[in-house]
Amino acid sequence: MFCRTGSNPVIQKNKIFGGKNGGVLIYNSGEGLLVDNDIYCNALAGVWIKTESNPILRRNKIYSGKEGGVCIFNSGRGLLEENDIFDNAFTGVLVSSGSRPILKKNRIFGGKAAGIEVTNGGGGVIEENEVFENDFDGISLATGVTTTLLGKVDHLG
Repeated sequence: MFCRTGSNPVIQKNKIFGGKNGGVLIYNSGEGLLVDNDIYCNALAGVWIKTESNPILRRNKIYSGKEGGVCIFNSGRGLLEENDIFDNAFTGVLVSSGSRPILKKNRIFGGKAAGIEVTNGGGGVIEENEVFENDFDGISLATGVTTTLLGKVDHLG
């Protein structure tokens, strides 16, 4: 599924699975509201947010991806709130390349790498997430990133 260049769809209560690429790609200033979806078993990340896109993801289950759960890069933004992101082959949420999302009250667990990784000039706000039982760090912040941690942030490895 693609959301791009000025698109602003509401995607609600769907099962998005088995994609040969990612489950949902939001790019070129795309927006949209994704709520109460199951996004799983895709060949790449469950959700890609890139190139100045700014969607809202709320109460989704993003899991069992062959790569990461959510990848945000190339100045992507967005609000990820109250999602369950779990059992992905790589990082639960990767923030990179000047991206600045808000991650709030998500549960990120059971991944084969870090729960949340902020790298390569990424940043944003991480607020009141539960990040646990990932194979690497709960939250991994690279040198020089500008990330704000707010409230109680549980981040057990």
